[in-house]
Amino acid sequence: MQLSASQLDAARGLPLADLSLMRVEQGMLVPVAYQFDEMSDHEMVWFEESGFDRLGEPNVLDGEDRLLAMLTDAGPKKPATLTPAEGKVLAELEVANECHFYLVKGNRQRSKNYYVSHDTATGQTRTALYQLDVDPDNELNWRYLGYRTYQGNGSIIDTLKMRMSAGVLSRFTRMTLDNHNLRPQMVGHRVGPIRSVMHLRTRVVLAGIPVMTIQVQAMRYAAHYEAHTYAKVPELYRATLKEPEVSVTVDGNNQQGATVYTHNFATDPVTVNGVPDDASFAGQPISMAENWILFDSNKDFTLLTELTVPPALMSVPLQLIYEDDRERVVEPEQFQGQLPNLGYMLKGWPEQRELRFTVSLYFDSGMRGFPADRYADERARDVKIQVHPYRLRPENT
Repeated sequence: MQLSASQLDAARGLPLADLSLMRVEQGMLVPVAYQFDEMSDHEMVWFEESGFDRLGEPNVLDGEDRLLAMLTDAGPKKPATLTPAEGKVLAELEVANECHFYLVKGNRQRSKNYYVSHDTATGQTRTALYQLDVDPDNELNWRYLGYRTYQGNGSIIDTLKMRMSAGVLSRFTRMTLDNHNLRPQMVGHRVGPIRSVMHLRTRVVLAGIPVMTIQVQAMRYAAHYEAHTYAKVPELYRATLKEPEVSVTVDGNNQQGATVYTHNFATDPVTVNGVPDDASFAGQPISMAENWILFDSNKDFTLLTELTVPPALMSVPLQLIYEDDRERVVEPEQFQGQLPNLGYMLKGWPEQRELRFTVSLYFDSGMRGFPADRYADERARDVKIQVHPYRLRPENT
């Protein structure tokens, strides 16, 4: 659950330290895990070292500050006569008929639950559902991914791969940067009960030309991972660099027998077999509006990926990357072969000077009986939340 300050009028301008979230349990209001993140002018969590401007004042609920909580922590509706032992209820957050949270002011009780454990010194993340180990000196180099129900051996993935390429002055003189060159440096980090946020900065240099600075926020949640990317592309380099491409992929570790779906192949998936024989599937153009990719290991683990861009970038050409080849080596690698390597390629500069996109990776144990397209829609769907300020409710007048 994620709400912005603009949806929480009853608490706007109040100190964040005075606010908390509660639910009804055994006839009482008890604290639940929550997190407030203050936001910047680029729709990212604000860190002083990022160089972005904070929206609003520090340490108070304003601007586009975000309140986060786990939907599984919601409780039943509060009786009109029930009040917290300390403080007062400001608003009811209604997720469904029987799923409610209560935003409270002036209550010192806090939940001790943390849904994400992330140690940047070791690169290890643990939640109740998955373990992710990355190179602590390079967030792009994933070393291990395990999932609670996975029935296979070893790491599910080989690594994450990011590539940028462009022709310098001409499309025939291409330069390519990969994980080894694109070494993001951490400039900010915060671990909260609901998510961990790392702010990373990469300076992109092609043929000695400093092209742009890429700012990435890597976010770890209880059951998924997100990478929010922002870059400003100077007009000079738009003219100098020809046919640029940016790709982000996940390389599977020996996932033969797995099935892969896209919107265009929702009922006719391909099966990973280690042989590059899926020409109609690999390289297919993808609609930005329906760009999900669903990987089912058939070993009690699924990975759903989705690319999100602002409305102004919906026309940027997008292509599927799918490599199924047990012999091919594409560095960086821990294990030989692309089994499979799958993800997205953005082609060309956007018309705007800003490049902004989010890659979301959702982990699960399976498709839960849904067809692929329905599962993709349901898994990534935003949950609608109704906010009822208590100052407007009859029981509080």
